Amino acid sequence: MNQEPTPKSLSATISQLKQINEQLQLQVAAHQRAEAEVRFLHGITQFINESHDFHSALAIALEKICQFTGWQFGEAWTPSSDDRNLTCSPAWYSADPSLEQFRHSSEGYKFAANIGLPGRVWVSKRPEWLHISQEPETIFLRKSFADRVGFKTALGMPIVDSGDRVLAVLVFFMFASCAENTHLIELVATIAVQLGTLLQRQQAEAALYQSQAWLQAILDNSTALIYIKDLDGKYLLVNVWFSLLFYPDRAGVKGKTDYDVFPPEIAAVLQQNDRKVIAAKSPIDWEELLPHEDDGLHTYLSIKFPLYNERGEPYAICGISTDITERKRAEDALRSSMATNRALLNAIPDLMFRINRSGVFVNFKAAKGDRLHLPAHEFLGKHLSEVFPAEIAKAFDSCIKRTLFTNEVQILECQLIVNDEFRDYELRLAVSAENEVMAIVRDITDRKRTEAEIRLALEKEKELGELKSRFVTMASHEFRTPLATILSSSELLEHYSHKWSEDRKLNHLQRIQTSVKHMTQLLNDVLLIGKAEAGKLEFKPLLIDLKQFCHEIVEAIQLTASDRQIIFQCHADERITGMMDEKLLRHIFINLLSNAVKYSPADSPVNFELTNECDTVIFRVRDRGIGIPLAEQAEIFSSFHRASNVGNISGTGLGLAIVKKSIDLHDGKIAVESSVGLGTIFTVVLPLNKQV
Repeated sequence: MNQEPTPKSLSATISQLKQINEQLQLQVAAHQRAEAEVRFLHGITQFINESHDFHSALAIALEKICQFTGWQFGEAWTPSSDDRNLTCSPAWYSADPSLEQFRHSSEGYKFAANIGLPGRVWVSKRPEWLHISQEPETIFLRKSFADRVGFKTALGMPIVDSGDRVLAVLVFFMFASCAENTHLIELVATIAVQLGTLLQRQQAEAALYQSQAWLQAILDNSTALIYIKDLDGKYLLVNVWFSLLFYPDRAGVKGKTDYDVFPPEIAAVLQQNDRKVIAAKSPIDWEELLPHEDDGLHTYLSIKFPLYNERGEPYAICGISTDITERKRAEDALRSSMATNRALLNAIPDLMFRINRSGVFVNFKAAKGDRLHLPAHEFLGKHLSEVFPAEIAKAFDSCIKRTLFTNEVQILECQLIVNDEFRDYELRLAVSAENEVMAIVRDITDRKRTEAEIRLALEKEKELGELKSRFVTMASHEFRTPLATILSSSELLEHYSHKWSEDRKLNHLQRIQTSVKHMTQLLNDVLLIGKAEAGKLEFKPLLIDLKQFCHEIVEAIQLTASDRQIIFQCHADERITGMMDEKLLRHIFINLLSNAVKYSPADSPVNFELTNECDTVIFRVRDRGIGIPLAEQAEIFSSFHRASNVGNISGTGLGLAIVKKSIDLHDGKIAVESSVGLGTIFTVVLPLNKQV
């Protein structure tokens, strides 16, 4: 029999039903939430699969997570190419447009390992929940920016691939200050795991696609022949260039052999080479000849290698053949050119050195009959200062630097002692390589001697020209007066001799005779200097009493210059004799004494002294005349030279030249001391007994 429920039991039952209902509602809510999360995970997986690249996949994940979980802002940080820092990814999401400033401020940041929230998550590979307001700026580096926009809570979540490598760190922000939500962390972690798997796969697919694209680009654009054949020699693949040159039907070549593509003799060689590769089981390269329709056989450098399956067994041969015809032609031309250059170099009779910027010899080319102070090979590896005297090494080094700086040929001449004699060398330097010069060394000793001889001949020719000019000047001046005298006296005698007395006639005849003698003396002087210049003036010594000789010379001069006083002094008690040429002595002292008289005032005496010392005799002629300018004293013994201060005093300019030649034949010396306006002293020193 059923009892009626009491109010108390009804109340308990209702309470139980309410609890059951609440539990059911919670279960329904949990079930709905789980279904929503499953749909969310399925949807995000689909979106990520449809994304174009890694960063677009991250952007989708950030957007969907923020929208599903209620986070206001999401961003991603990815490792730099060198894995030293995390850099800001272009992927981000904001539920509030006002947060763009926070995004822009974050773009300049980089997080090293363990620095900031992203850096810590990167290293730990674990999620981190952060209360921003409770942390110092050393823990959350962007705290001031986060406080400004109102962020209170942050979550860092790593995306890790199957190899335990962090692909990215996701960071989420919300305005509310929330306690750590384990379920939310697990949900985001689940998404991160899926993201890691999907992103890794996507990256692998992208890498594979890129690799395939690269391979296809190589096949399509390479100008080398690329081909794969099976072990029977049948083509499996050829690239575009192969089909363009040899088999236009690129697809149709599959299954064909070399005998279907090339002439039999060519095909036989190709297949023989293929068999060698299979037998060797390693790459082999060699040159192969292939026919081109337009210009015959071309040379190819072929590299062939076996391809292996997963069991390590060869199943095909891959070949890459590069057309080296032009290179071969260039090599042939280069060899020919090098042979020609080598022949030319060998024909050049010069030494050649290569020297670097530092002045060190690095190479050389020897020449026949090398004549240097060292054998050419001993220069190698040595510095200029080790093989040349200091001054030459310094000049050589400067020349090297100037050559490298200007890139122009430089020429240096130097002199070296070779086999105890001086040899002249010319060095031509030219740039031969970067920081290196080529030095061509030529022995120019013979050329230098020839140049010196030519210069001497030119100087003599110039002197001869000057002599001729001076002779013409002298002749026109010195011959004019006596000729005029002869002409006038002869005309007077012709017209008036019948009217004149004998004394007057005799006077004009004597004038004619004196003029003739003067002209004869001029001609004798010219002939004498000519013989001396030609080396034909003879030295005929005789034993001479020099004191007596000097007296005779003074008397002879006094006869023609009776109004002038010549004072002779002999500073020797005994008789002085010597083996000398009397004729040459007369030329010497008649000229010196005549000049002293001619260029001195009428009332001033001329001093003539004789003395002896050991095996020499010394003559000294002193006047007090016009003197000789200092600048001209070195030239007074040159033929036809006359001092600039002689004025109208007649003279040929030959006297002192004859004096010098005559003294030289005696192996003697002459010295001059002179001051303008004060006079001149000539000192002649002759050996007493010159050996003939």
